Amino acid sequence: QLNNPSPPAVIENPALVRWAYAKSQNVYPTFRPTPKTSFLGAAYALGPLLFWIFVLKADRDRKEKRIQEGKYKRPPFSVFF
Repeated sequence: QLNNPSPPAVIENPALVRWAYAKSQNVYPTFRPTPKTSFLGAAYALGPLLFWIFVLKADRDRKEKRIQEGKYKRPPFSVFF
């Protein structure tokens, strides 16, 4: 019943209580920092950053070389430069 004036007591499920504690407090119970995980963390953090730095610098250098050779005509209006 939805409007029961004397509802039954709540029965706690110990497995559910342990699961909720593990999810809220003990976030990484089996994680150990090793050289492999440190390398993978650095690769995932720095890899994309270094990739885009290389791509953008190569594009800029290529465009600058074409400008100096006179083979690149700059657009009359550009938002970025």
